[in-house]
Formats: sequence, C-alpha cells, structure tokens
Amino acid sequence: MNQVVVCDEVTYQYRDGAPGLQRVSLAIEPGEFVVVAGASGSGKSTLCRLLNGLIPHLHGGNLTGRILIEGRDTRLTPPYVLSRSVGLALQNPEAQSLATTVARDLALGPACQGLDRATIAARVREVAALLEIEPLLDRQLVTLSGGELQRVAIGGVLALHPKVLALDEPFAFLDAAGAVRLRETLRLLHQRGVAIIVTEHRLAEVVDLATRMIVLHEGQIVADGAPRAVLARDVSQWGLEAPPLVRLARAAGIDATPLTLDEALEVVSLNGDAPLSPPDDIPATSPVISWEDVSLARDHRTVLRQARLSAAAGEVIGVLGANGAGKTTLLKLGNGLLRPQRGAVRIQGQAIGRRPLWEIARSVGLVGQHPGHMLFAPTVQDELEAGPRALQRLDRAWISHIIDQCRLEPLLRRSPHRLSAGEQRRVAIGAVLASQPSVLLLDEPTAGQDALSRYALRTLLTDIARDGVAVIFATHDTEWAYALCTRWAILNAGMIVASGTPAAICAQPAIIEQARLRLPAEEAIRRQRERHAVDRV
Repeated sequence: MNQVVVCDEVTYQYRDGAPGLQRVSLAIEPGEFVVVAGASGSGKSTLCRLLNGLIPHLHGGNLTGRILIEGRDTRLTPPYVLSRSVGLALQNPEAQSLATTVARDLALGPACQGLDRATIAARVREVAALLEIEPLLDRQLVTLSGGELQRVAIGGVLALHPKVLALDEPFAFLDAAGAVRLRETLRLLHQRGVAIIVTEHRLAEVVDLATRMIVLHEGQIVADGAPRAVLARDVSQWGLEAPPLVRLARAAGIDATPLTLDEALEVVSLNGDAPLSPPDDIPATSPVISWEDVSLARDHRTVLRQARLSAAAGEVIGVLGANGAGKTTLLKLGNGLLRPQRGAVRIQGQAIGRRPLWEIARSVGLVGQHPGHMLFAPTVQDELEAGPRALQRLDRAWISHIIDQCRLEPLLRRSPHRLSAGEQRRVAIGAVLASQPSVLLLDEPTAGQDALSRYALRTLLTDIARDGVAVIFATHDTEWAYALCTRWAILNAGMIVASGTPAAICAQPAIIEQARLRLPAEEAIRRQRERHAVDRV
C-alpha cells in the first residue's frame, strides 16, 4: 500500500451530539501537499484529530468507517504510536505548550520517543534554524507572543520528523516574515517527500504551494482536485472566500485564477476605481481611550516604550506589527489587565490607575487571542447574558441583534467549550458586545474565521463604530483591515512608529518592511507595477 493516509467511509459524531464528518473517503500519497478548506465547523479540525488518534482515543464519540495511517488502524493504535507517523499542530498553540522554555518544549517530543541526548539536541537546533526561532530558545513560553508560540508549536511537531505533517490553521497568528518562513519550511519538507496537510482559511498563504485542495462542507467532501481547478469554481457556495488575487481578477471581469503575484501582474489591471476603498477618517474629537507615553517591562524585557495612541468615538483602528512587537500588551493595558509602569491609560479622560477591572469593563471590552479562555458558561446563550447581568445591562433586544450579527443562532444551546476555534471567537466577541462597551478591543479577531464570519464581523464593527463605539484591534490580516479601518497604528519594538490611513501606510516601504506587514493584494500589485515602471525608465 502506497498511501500514508486512507479514510474509508469515515463518519464521526462528537460525544455531545455535535456533527463531525459524514462518509468521508480519501487517500493521501507520500509527498502530497494537501490544503483542506471549509467554513468554520465543516470538519477540518475533526479530520486532523482523526489522523493522529486524538479521535476517538481522547474525544470519544461515535466513529464508524476506517482510518489507516501507514497501514495501521487508528482505532487499534494508541496516539503515542501514531505520533511516530503523524505530527499534528493544533489551532491553539497553547494547548501544545508543556515545558518551561522554548528549547525544552522543542526537545519534549523527541525525548518521549526515547531518542538519545545528542540526537535530541540536534533536532532542536535543526527546527530552530528551520523556523528562525534561535533567539527564542532560552525564553519562557509564557513570555512569547501568539505568533512566536505558534512557531514553537510547529517546531515541536517538526522535531518528531513525521512522515505526515498536519497543521491546523498554522498561519493564524504569524506576521508576514513568519508566514514566509513557514512557507519555505513547508516547501522544503514537500521536496523531501513528507505528506503535508494544512487546514486554512487564509488560502493565499499556502494554496500556490499545494498539489491538491479538498473542500469540506457540513462534514462532507464537496470538492477535491488541483487548487487552481477548485478555485475556478464558485467556492462561496461552501462558505469560502477565494484568495484576494483571484477576487481582483474576477472583479476586473478576467477569466483567470492567478495564485501568485507574478500571475496577477500579467492579467489584472488596476485602472479605474479600486475594488478596495478604506473608509474616510473620523473628524478629530475628544478621545474615548488613550495611551499616553506608556511603558512596560516584563521578565526583564521592555515590551512597550513611550507608546502613544488615542481613539475617538466611531474610529476603527488597526494595530499592526511583527510578532512580539507589543500589540497584545497594548490591548491588555487598555482594559486594565495590565497596568503601565510609566505613562497613563485614560478612558474618557480619566486615568485607569488602580480602578477595579469590573469598573473598567463597563466602558472597555476585550477579546483576547485565545477566546476559549474567557468562556465559562454552560451554554452560548448563558455566555451572552452573563456579562450584561453582572453589569446590570441586560438588554434582550440588543442581545438578539448580536446573535444575528455574529451568526450564533445555531450555537445557542451548545457548550462554548465544544465549539470550533472560529465559533468560540464569534461567541466571545458577541459576549463582550452584549455588555454594550464604549470601547471594543480585539486581538487577532479574524484568526480561525471563515469567509462568512469575516464579512459578518466587518459589518458588525462598521455598524457599532457608526453608533459611536471606538474599535481597536491587533491583526496580521492586512487584507481585512485595509477596507475596514479609518487608521492603522504601526508598532515596532514596543513603540508606535507610524499612524495614518491604510493607504498612506502602504505607501511607505520602510514601515511595511520594518513592521513585517503583508501588503493587501491590490496594494502589492500597485507597488510592483510602480517598481517596474521605474525600472523601465
């Protein structure tokens, strides 16, 4: 048998009755590079967990059909044996962070396989160099940013030298440089004959590298073929969004499916009105929240230094920068989870100082990178009502509006802890908005979000900004942030080094490079054409 993965009529349902997969059959050959796409809850993460035995050995539930990994039946083979063949990096990298330091975490898997110390040390050096995380080796895991932790989690899996590499949303928290590094790593592993399976909503990050694309919809395979052939179809019927370059070609009326910038340059013209148009700036008014020369050091590292930012009612501000630039810290200072060592954070002109969190929560809501941490109620409906009840702001009409806008109706009776990462994020955002804050802070709000959720969230944020809420979010998703934000604030090494409209920021190559930003597709094409025009002169 040549196939490293065989799924034969696989149907799975979770313990709580939530659907997983329905009669899925597929085979993956050694060295294939497969992108698995689908809306949130379509079964992508379920498929990954089936491949290394987490289902059914850990999750239980009802599994029928057969899954073979290098000829071994996963139901008869424990996960620690399957891990010698299949390496899995989960959506939430914190779930795989078990050691104290980065070096120890990378070494843990090979140590559990019984390898000798010299081999383990060589594996750690190898993956650290491959992912360019050598400067992190002595760092405590708790001090890492989400993107840094993501790279470490992937490194821990690569250290196992798996024959099948399964990555669940691996680009979700990575800056542009980290994404480029991961792409190069996947390309090298593919050349070496490793079978690669990547689930991803941000198709542009990886689809041009893949040899095959599988689309899951409501637990079933609805498309399976070469990526260009699949993307030539109307993928919106499955809750997917084509990569930005493909969308630009379609908007221009061009019958082509460009997967790379060079291909897009050949077919896409940017004459006339741009498909993407950032909103107008908000007239200057008194800020509802401001960071005034804020500095903070943690674990002997300066995280923020003299950071200055303010937001007026109705502004939508994107905070962008490389992994570890200080974005998450800035947001946590905004709602009082952290307090500045120097400078001040002010809400409606009043310094936070030592005000209690519950008092700050009446004005400022925060949804962090890992929303599952803030979910605690038995059902989604209870989760949405918990905050407003505590703050004595229960408004059922408003909550009904949030349920509709966040697409939560099908989830109301389910446990928040049994949802996919994308569904959990929608619930967490809805739960914070249910309390009607005047400032909304979001950390990587589009991570794990499918196309419908990204569109619904953009609509929701636009609506609440129009109602006077100041929205500030940290993101690496420049494509989404370009059309939404009135302003971008760029963080580098803990300092805000630039602030302006998205178009103005994109016109500054030094800032883009310094902050490790990926240009939105339209801006990338525009800048590349300008460079070509200069070269011809």
